[in-house]
Amino acid sequence: MGATATESRKTRGTARFTARLSSSAPPRLSWGTIAIATAASAAALFVLAALTELTAEPFLIPPLAASMALVVGAPRLPLSQPRNVIGGQAVSAAVGVSIGAWLGDSLWFGALAGALALGAMLVCRVPHSPAAATGMIGVTTSVAAWQFVLVVSAAAIVLVAVGVIGNKLNGAKYPVYLW
Repeated sequence: MGATATESRKTRGTARFTARLSSSAPPRLSWGTIAIATAASAAALFVLAALTELTAEPFLIPPLAASMALVVGAPRLPLSQPRNVIGGQAVSAAVGVSIGAWLGDSLWFGALAGALALGAMLVCRVPHSPAAATGMIGVTTSVAAWQFVLVVSAAAIVLVAVGVIGNKLNGAKYPVYLW
């Protein structure tokens, strides 16, 4: 009888331990969905890399990879919608180049631009978290201010366009809303 009680306690302890390991996160997407999202992300970023090579303009900057991850990885989120991706990137680029032009380029002004970019996106109702980093990059860019804003905006449009195709192939409703 002692062995059975011990085994029962071990079983209960194992069950509690296993319950703690289980996750309340959403289930993993299908492998097909993952493959299409990954391919769409690669396609969009390769287009931006090609545009960068052809024009010597900074079409491919790190925050845009994060933007594309949202567009095809979480297409239903408000942060992923065209209004937020394009508007957020454009507003943040404008904030960054403005801070750079007015105050100069330094680590501190980059930090200020990232924070002000968030505030500006919230005021304009286009929050897009990766775009705050675009504001920081805008402070130190060597590209003319208006040109950086246009290049980043065009790059965001490319991401959304490729995202529409990739999400259509995945059967995901995107965009949920346009503007």
